[in-house]
Amino acid sequence: MTKKLLGLSFILSIFLISCNSDDIQNPSTEESSGFFEKESNPEVLRSAVTTEGAGVLGITTISGARNSKKKDVSEIGQIALEQIATIDPPVLDGQAMRANHVDIDGDYAYVAYTKEGATYLGGIDIIDISNKFEPKVISRVTTNSADVNALFYKENKIYFTGAYNDQTADPVRAFYGTVETAGGEFTSDFTAQKFSLGQAGVDILPFDNSFIAVSGSDGVIASYDSNLKAEASYSDLRSAAYANGNLVALSGDNGLLVLDNQNLTIKKEIALSGLVAESKRTMEFLGNLLMVSEGAAGIGIYNTETWDLVTRLPIKTIPDAEIAEGEKVTNAVSSIDEFILMANGGAGFGIARLDASKALAEEGIIGIDGSANYVKAKGDYIFVASGTGGLRILKMSRPGVDNGGDSEVAPEFAECSSYETYNEGPYFNVNSNEEKAYAGSATVLYLNVSDKLTYCGSLNVQNTANVNSNGEFNMNGALAVGAVGKDLDLNIDDNSVLRIQGSITVYGNLNLNSGATLEFVGDNSSIHIYGQVRRGENVTITGDYTDTSNKL
Repeated sequence: MTKKLLGLSFILSIFLISCNSDDIQNPSTEESSGFFEKESNPEVLRSAVTTEGAGVLGITTISGARNSKKKDVSEIGQIALEQIATIDPPVLDGQAMRANHVDIDGDYAYVAYTKEGATYLGGIDIIDISNKFEPKVISRVTTNSADVNALFYKENKIYFTGAYNDQTADPVRAFYGTVETAGGEFTSDFTAQKFSLGQAGVDILPFDNSFIAVSGSDGVIASYDSNLKAEASYSDLRSAAYANGNLVALSGDNGLLVLDNQNLTIKKEIALSGLVAESKRTMEFLGNLLMVSEGAAGIGIYNTETWDLVTRLPIKTIPDAEIAEGEKVTNAVSSIDEFILMANGGAGFGIARLDASKALAEEGIIGIDGSANYVKAKGDYIFVASGTGGLRILKMSRPGVDNGGDSEVAPEFAECSSYETYNEGPYFNVNSNEEKAYAGSATVLYLNVSDKLTYCGSLNVQNTANVNSNGEFNMNGALAVGAVGKDLDLNIDDNSVLRIQGSITVYGNLNLNSGATLEFVGDNSSIHIYGQVRRGENVTITGDYTDTSNKL
């Protein structure tokens, strides 16, 4: 039997797993040399985080309103996304794993890893995301005996599930388990138990005061508290979701299953087509809607009151992109604010927005390199598993959130409530003898200020931003510019001023030419610079601010 990517063809025979600090043993197997092993080398954990590729992310609008000649901009263009880091996956026995599931709670992200192909490798990371500029892998465990296919965190405990590589004839290799944590550290033994049926544990999620675990391919969905509460068997199970009293499961054979919360029997069955066997698919609730990743069919969105199909989000690609049809497949779906995020395999990382009537309004592609195999968003953070490219950590800036902590704009600074939403397209120019003022969130390719610009909200500049000689740029909110290592800089020229109440993130270099002024307004402003600071003569830096990179 061949184990496939993010797979569902696995087996297990155990179980109690006990943990002794750095070595987690399986005492019930005679030849076990260890189950999970804790990474004890701090350099390995430190080097797992890289800023390669960090910077402002561009968004290619596939449909919608953007047309630079008409000087309008789509709503998708009015989202400010940054890639702040990449987490390199664990490497065991010379083989790199793949991230395939993430849960986020407060200051920490919890990541499950597996390995495609016939080899069983797995792991769990705990990542500290309290500092958006410096995410850190705090703890990491790995195993060469199992895959870890899904997890969630609740009340100081990680619940996980996967498949164990047992050499006996037992056809059940699916397991679920728990481990306690505190402050980003594993603090207890790992304990685990096998399912009654199934070749792999494929999903696990909170369920009121208990939890739901799912195994496949010929597996079960089961609810637990301290003991098994209910169990039902369905073929080719992929995932489950629960919110607002609605419990659903996804079956490759039976489609979308709406289940009774008590006995897990089917209340309603919705046929789906084209779900390729042994492939991961996720679901997520969005208010009274359920978003379902349906492989080559894209995303199906269903009304949870009637269970009718509301709309479908097809997979879009950049024109003229050479992508094999078999690589265009939606593996996972998540959402942040009104935006729907789609991990579309070789077709990349898609984004869509619904209008007020829940119809598809716009679609686009977010500019990350490589494939997109998994996505999870929560709060301001988005995690994207990108094939061999590692786990990318993205952050969305929003007006009023990343404004440095000031609850109000200084009255002499800007009249933000009176400004219109930015609508000038990807090339943002303020020419000589012009004054412009805008508000909201926007991502643009370039910014050139030759006279006076006032902006309130979140403004991301993908390439270079220039405040030209004698120019004045007043920014209230969050400004981000450039990319790491690509000489895409923030330039403040002679006799010009950049005035900021909020935060500045410079992924390239900050160039302060002779006579330039950088002025911080209020008492909670900040700046972070990934590149160098190049300073000419008679440069003025004033105001109260926090330099989180210690480079000014």
